[in-house]
Amino acid sequence: MTEREEILQEEKQILEEEKSLLKALNSRIGRLTTSMERARIDEYTSMITRPWRYFFINFVAGVFRGLGMAVGFTIVAAIFLYLLVQIMLRMVDLPIIGMYIAEIVQFVNQYLQQGMPGK
Repeated sequence: MTEREEILQEEKQILEEEKSLLKALNSRIGRLTTSMERARIDEYTSMITRPWRYFFINFVAGVFRGLGMAVGFTIVAAIFLYLLVQIMLRMVDLPIIGMYIAEIVQFVNQYLQQGMPGK
């Protein structure tokens, strides 16, 4: 082999090594990009640069969360009270418990008709 052929052979080896290194670097950059997308780095940087927007978004989210809880609790309480009233109406028909409930209703009606004591 001549000197020129040896140099060409070495250059080919160097080019192949560079290609393999570039492929490895490209795959690592791809993994880094994916992990950065998963970490949502862009959202964190926007929070740092515009903190008032972050506070506003959290405030609005808190308001809607509170409204959702209030509406949900109202619905659950209405269902619970409806079921309780239905159960109480059926209990009035029971012989022993019905007597006690009727007595309580009679006391309440009598109290309402007489008014508050001391007036």
